Amino acid sequence: MGDFVLRGRLGAGGMGKVFLGRSPGGRAVAVKVVHPHLGQQAEFRRRFRLEVSAARAVGGAFTAAVVAAGPEDDTPWVATVHVPGPTLAQAVSTAGALPERSLWPLAAGLVEALRAIHAEGLLHRDLKPSNVLLAADGPRVIDFGIARAMDATALTETGVTIGTPGFMAPEQAEGGEVGTASDVFSLGAVLAYAASGAEPFGQGPPLAILHRVVTGAPRLDGLPEAVRAVVAACMAKDPADRPTTARLLDLITAHWDPPLDFPTAQPWPQAVSTLIDAHAAPTATAAPAPETETQPDARAAAARLVVEREHLLGPDHPDTLDARSRHASAVGEAGDHAQSARLHAELVVARTRVLGADHLHTLLSRHHHAWELGGSGAHAEAARLYAELAIDSARALGPDHPDTLSARSVHASYLGRTGERAEAARLLAEVVADRTRVLGPDHPETLHTRRNHAGELGEAGRAVDAARLYAELARDYARVLGPDHPETLNAQANHTRYLGKAGEHTEMDRVWADLVRDHERVLGPDHPTTLAVRHNHARFLGEAKRHAESARLHAEVAAARARVLGPDAPDTLFARDFHAYELGESGQHAEAARLYGELARDYARVLGPDHRDTLNARNHHARFLGRTGEHEEAARLWAQLIPDYERALGPDHAETLTVRHHCARLLGDMKKHAESARLHVEVAAARARVLGPDAPDTLFARDFHAYELGESGQHAEAARLYGELARDYARVLGSDYRDALNARNHHARYLGKAGEHAEAARLWTQVILDYERVLGPDHPETLTVRHNHARFVGENGDHRESARLHAEVAAARARVLGPDAPDTLYARDFHAYELGESGQHAEAALLMAEVAQDYARVLGPDHRETLNARNHHARYLGKAAQSHPRST
Repeated sequence: MGDFVLRGRLGAGGMGKVFLGRSPGGRAVAVKVVHPHLGQQAEFRRRFRLEVSAARAVGGAFTAAVVAAGPEDDTPWVATVHVPGPTLAQAVSTAGALPERSLWPLAAGLVEALRAIHAEGLLHRDLKPSNVLLAADGPRVIDFGIARAMDATALTETGVTIGTPGFMAPEQAEGGEVGTASDVFSLGAVLAYAASGAEPFGQGPPLAILHRVVTGAPRLDGLPEAVRAVVAACMAKDPADRPTTARLLDLITAHWDPPLDFPTAQPWPQAVSTLIDAHAAPTATAAPAPETETQPDARAAAARLVVEREHLLGPDHPDTLDARSRHASAVGEAGDHAQSARLHAELVVARTRVLGADHLHTLLSRHHHAWELGGSGAHAEAARLYAELAIDSARALGPDHPDTLSARSVHASYLGRTGERAEAARLLAEVVADRTRVLGPDHPETLHTRRNHAGELGEAGRAVDAARLYAELARDYARVLGPDHPETLNAQANHTRYLGKAGEHTEMDRVWADLVRDHERVLGPDHPTTLAVRHNHARFLGEAKRHAESARLHAEVAAARARVLGPDAPDTLFARDFHAYELGESGQHAEAARLYGELARDYARVLGPDHRDTLNARNHHARFLGRTGEHEEAARLWAQLIPDYERALGPDHAETLTVRHHCARLLGDMKKHAESARLHVEVAAARARVLGPDAPDTLFARDFHAYELGESGQHAEAARLYGELARDYARVLGSDYRDALNARNHHARYLGKAGEHAEAARLWTQVILDYERVLGPDHPETLTVRHNHARFVGENGDHRESARLHAEVAAARARVLGPDAPDTLYARDFHAYELGESGQHAEAALLMAEVAQDYARVLGPDHRETLNARNHHARYLGKAAQSHPRST
């Protein structure tokens, strides 16, 4: 980039990605490369050029100076001096809150940095812990001034506010006039974070935090008294009441005199100094750091801090327990949720023993334990723990306490992930009522819970109710936040999604067209959010089974993203992924397999061979190859893929188990039923251990195991397993759930194949009645069960009764599906066959001739069913001739 060689990625933000670079002379720099969609906006470029020019004039000891920039390049960029140290956010999350002796030099350095920035007529606008680097000799402020260039984007992105919710001034949060006092407010928030280890306005949805910034008081409990006075002055609601930077320096130096050896002596505690050493700039021969690598490994630094505090303070000291909590969280943030959950569980035991079961920190550790368990995929266990936590929080903190309501909300969400969508929706409806009462109907958390409630209702199959609730929510979001706010547009998108699931496709298409037009009007046709809306429209068409149309729209989105973001942008690859998938679901299996083969190679090149999207593309490549009939090649690809999933994600990861399930299904398609059954029982056992015996995916694997066992000839054992499975489906999902009915259908079928004809007939009579009651007499699955029953009657020797039943099914299918539907022709085929087997050869020959003609017209003269029907026609003609030679 320019004259700089990029050596590795340091991070990313709303404006672009930051890379470690090296100048021709060997100097280390941080190069910020602007996102392509921003670089294409003329107004953004104009402001970026002006702000970079102004930023170059900023000096001072506590800023990272701009050394070069390319505002006119195809991709704009700016390079600043590289500061080898962690951000304040990294230091606090790893080493904990800073001691008072470190807070004063931090405050003084930040004030001096703001004075240097303001002296050039600039504002920072986004001072936050991640924009403060800690060097060995003091802090460095980065990204000053450049945030203003984002105003050009904010003018067209409704609902977007420049700044970070927990650290912006009230006037900035409300979209008012921003001045030097706004940066002073942010400085106070940064100091509060450094002194306490927590954001002064808490955490949660951005809108909730902004609400607290404007209307609430910051949390300054636990700050040293003198520091608290300075912070409180900075964070006054009225900008006029905040001190100037000159006055701030007077307040600081009234409590702190820089040591004579400053800045030679490090102002930071040892744990932070260790982090600074770990951030030392790499030499010229160092290899580029992978984009997924954390620099440095926060887990190792946090673990070292635990050891240090245990040694100095003892294992039960509150600061030691806090260090253990940060270590466990760092492990979870690195993606190892199972290990993080284990560490948090151990901390729950320790805090219960030291602080008591009802202490706020103990309850918080229980929350983290349950959250990380859920992140590891153990949704059922997470739901159980959150249910217990909600009860204990209500007792210890009160039923209306925010933490109690939060635990109830998360409990419901994890319950939904286990498949209990209806119960999750019921619980969320109760949380909506309580949050409305406690917080008010327009509070962001109330609106957020209403959104989750509508989503769970939709996933529970109540698409009409979900569409109605999302429509109401969209209206309320428009009233509270504005008609063009992202939350409003998101609610409108989900409204249209469930309209489609409810079968109201005409209305869905109309609303989607309006939604896309609104995004194009507000943000522009090439804006990433506009393209995301078009992507979601295509997705929801796929969910409505309109796969061909979905594939066409996904192809258009992929082309637009390639043009706007670049062919290797993750969102471009993601759109290609959906295009290939929907193409396959529309029946174009060979083309889908070809596209997935290409996509897997591109994912591997851009994201890495072990990235989840790379593995998933390889999985779909094998899957659609199998659907084209290339079973051996698909089996070979899956055999290579399963070990890669196990290595990259772990043998018990849900996606690893899903790939093993697909491989087992393919073997069944290849008629290798015994081997398929063996693999399915292994998957069922693994899912029972990882997800729980009642998890829907566990029951699903047991279902396939029983089926493949039956198809391998072990009819009695398959019948026994289906009997048990039907009872478990009924207990977990409900007796009228479709899978419960299907399990009863297979139970009866395999009982009949095992020779227990009377019991099978009795069960089928009950099953058919329940199918007709639950799904309706004309539902395709009801007709399939009646067809299977008729087949069983024929296999049991009662061909005349079987023929009668098949005739009824054929008539119903002709009425419901149409006379040329393959299933209608199939039922007529069986009717004619059973009639012939009952001895009515002439009538069977006549019917088979008609079926053969219709098969040839509908499926083609060379189709297997056409040839089979002609074969049976000739066969029954021969039998009729033998029975009545003269008449024939």
